Amino acid sequence: MYGKFLVEGEKMVLELLSSPLRVDTVFSTFPISLQAAHSATEFVRVSDNDLSKIATQSNPDKCLAVVNMPEPNPISDVHLLEQELFVVCDNIADPGNAGTIIRTADWFGISKVFFSLNSVDLYNPKTVAASKGSLFRVACIHTDIEQLLQSNSHLPVIGSFMHGENIYQAKLPDCGFIVIGNEANGIGSAIEKRVTHRITIPSFGKAESLNAGVATGILLSEFKRLQRV
Repeated sequence: MYGKFLVEGEKMVLELLSSPLRVDTVFSTFPISLQAAHSATEFVRVSDNDLSKIATQSNPDKCLAVVNMPEPNPISDVHLLEQELFVVCDNIADPGNAGTIIRTADWFGISKVFFSLNSVDLYNPKTVAASKGSLFRVACIHTDIEQLLQSNSHLPVIGSFMHGENIYQAKLPDCGFIVIGNEANGIGSAIEKRVTHRITIPSFGKAESLNAGVATGILLSEFKRLQRV
């Protein structure tokens, strides 16, 4: 409604102040040396007690920032994408998973992560916290996934399923969309129809399934390993 979100914790706030995002106000229990470089940002010194009243975390860590949400990416940013790897999240519901996926994508050098319109709010405090600052670097875009894939039909679509070709034996493409499905229901039927490569992470134990963030890490690790060969 207000077009703003919270970033909490000293390390995250200091990292935020080095990013291109527009910071509205920083509430801190200690002086911040970066004030001079951020003339458009208001810095407010507060007590530990006051910080605990405005923070969402039960034990706030010295700082809290109110940040302006970035402008939505223009349509041109999701049409005719370059030939690289992208992560697509289809109806990811858990904010912690969303943040972990963004953080993992950042680790593996993924420039864009696309979220379906019915996925979790990217600026949920739990998503922001779980991203550990990667939300400030990776372009995270809420968009119509069907339209995205249709507009970029030149790129392969790799879907992660319980049953598919073993990722460790598959001949994987060098670029494309890696689709991660909903935690409970997997990839939706509409997106599944556009999948060109069905893969699976084989199980060696008895666990029912993998966490969406963990699965993203395994998939990206294998794709990047093969790209280095």
